[in-house]
Amino acid sequence: MTKLEYVRREAGLSQIELAKRIGINSTAIVQVERGHRKCWPKLRKQLAQILEVEEVNLFDEEGWPKKVRIDVRGE
Repeated sequence: MTKLEYVRREAGLSQIELAKRIGINSTAIVQVERGHRKCWPKLRKQLAQILEVEEVNLFDEEGWPKKVRIDVRGE
């Protein structure tokens, strides 16, 4: 899972809702969240603002979404 997906879910937003707030197609959110494409600078800024986090927490220096490990066993 990417940090983008994790933070979006924690904010209670669907991919469609997030995309609508930015004014883009939800396919772009899906592709970035799954790590199939880099996130362009303008979109990184918009996502960070809407999700109220710093860009560097969501993306690496090249625009790829950072990964987060979720331990479902609670350990």
